[in-house]
Formats: sequence, structure tokens, C-alpha cells
Amino acid sequence: MNLSAGQLERIGAALHEGAAQASEALGKWINRPTRITVHDVEQLPLEQATSVLGTAEEPICFCATEMRGRLTGHLILAFDDASGLALADALLGQPRGSADAWGEMERSAALETTNIVCCAYLNAMIRALPEEAGEPNELVPSPPTFARDFAESLVEFALMDQLLVTDQALMAHTEFHIDDAQMNWSLLFVPDAASMAKLSPVG
Repeated sequence: MNLSAGQLERIGAALHEGAAQASEALGKWINRPTRITVHDVEQLPLEQATSVLGTAEEPICFCATEMRGRLTGHLILAFDDASGLALADALLGQPRGSADAWGEMERSAALETTNIVCCAYLNAMIRALPEEAGEPNELVPSPPTFARDFAESLVEFALMDQLLVTDQALMAHTEFHIDDAQMNWSLLFVPDAASMAKLSPVG
């Protein structure tokens, strides 16, 4: 099911609001100036989204959370090693470049960041959906999971069941800045087939 340009624009506006909320929450958590910006939202096949997230030669890190409530599916925060470890350095109050491997603290930093960002995005998204009588107007993320592998393998593993019913994803082209330094993070919003139908009336 393809969304119209107007529907994508409306979803993008909701995610833009979520980015502002996530910037504030993340900045307070790490005690650093933080800015998250959504430029646009694009609907594309999952296969193409995989190539946007990373190359076949370099592994990426991948934090995924399952959406529960009015919409179901997944939110995925993908990033390279350097960006994820730079976040860990910011949280630990140490110079950038100090963390050089994914230990327990570094993984915890990535997972908590995912939780903060996804909650902000879902809160904004639920406000953009028209209310339906008898249906709770809420979106709740599951605890995120962390993995590190090549982009194609990660997407196939995380979305194995979803690939059986839909091959579409919404890519929010996103910039993350901490202390004015840009981090290479991407947000992938993957509603399942039923939720894609619910998004169609938006806008």
C-alpha cells in the first residue's frame, strides 16, 4: 500500500515533532547539547532501505523496538561503530574516541538512547492518528534489543516475520548532533500491513 505525498508529509510532521521532544530528552540525559532533525520521510522497499542503512562491506549496529498499541511493527535505530561509541563517550564524560569496543556500558548507552528516541517519536505519532472509538489511543515500545552485523542480515533477522506480510518501510532521513558534531544514525519506521492501512487516512 503506497502512501500519498500528503500522507507522508503529515507523518513527517509528526516525526519532526517527535525529534524535537527526543532532542530535549536526550540532551537532558547525556547533559550535552543535542539536536535531532528529521528532513523528510520516504516510503521504500525494505530491500532498498537496507542499502541506505549500510554497505555490504561494513557491519552496522542496530537497536530495534517493537511497536504495540494502535500501530504495530518496528522502529529501528541504526548507526555505525564510531557514532555509537561517541555517544557512549558523551555519556561517560570522557573524550571522544576513548571507547573502542562494544562492552556492557556502550551497549546500555545505545539501548537507552533508542528507548528515549522511540518513546518521543511514538508519542508524536499517536497524536497524528485520528482517534477510533473503543480503541486505546496509545503506542508503547517494547524494550529495545542490540545487534551488530551487516545491514542485510540485521534487517532480515529483525523483521523475518514481517517480511511475510509486507515489504515496505518508512525511512525518516534524520540527523543527530551532539556538541554540534554530527552522528551517523538512521531511523527506520516499519509498520506492518495492518498499520500501514491505518496510516493511509492520516493527512
